[in-house]
Amino acid sequence: MDEVKTRPAGIIVIAVLMALSGVLTVLSGIPAVTGAALPPWAIALDVAVGLAMFAVAWGLLMLRAWAWVVTLGVQAVNGLFALATVFAAPVAWPAWVTIAIAALVVVYLTRPNVRLAFGIGAARI
Repeated sequence: MDEVKTRPAGIIVIAVLMALSGVLTVLSGIPAVTGAALPPWAIALDVAVGLAMFAVAWGLLMLRAWAWVVTLGVQAVNGLFALATVFAAPVAWPAWVTIAIAALVVVYLTRPNVRLAFGIGAARI
């Protein structure tokens, strides 16, 4: 019998945030949107990262373990870069918001019921 996985409600929110981040990343590489002339490699990189964010959002919705790992990694790196920004410019409020969001996502993803939904940790009974 197939095991039915229950998707925790917060996963939908996190997946939407990852997809939105993907959209913004792709848009940031389009010169007509940003008004900046970017080299072709930068545009290609933005598009690739944006598409990867869409893949991660899909993976989260499908409760794939790899998406859980990637999201934790992305949020940890994002939070560390924001922390470096705060040390350089303590009044940079977007960095504080980024740290808070990254911390909330990491804490949420590491809750036992969320880990189990992704098949990470102890086996389901």
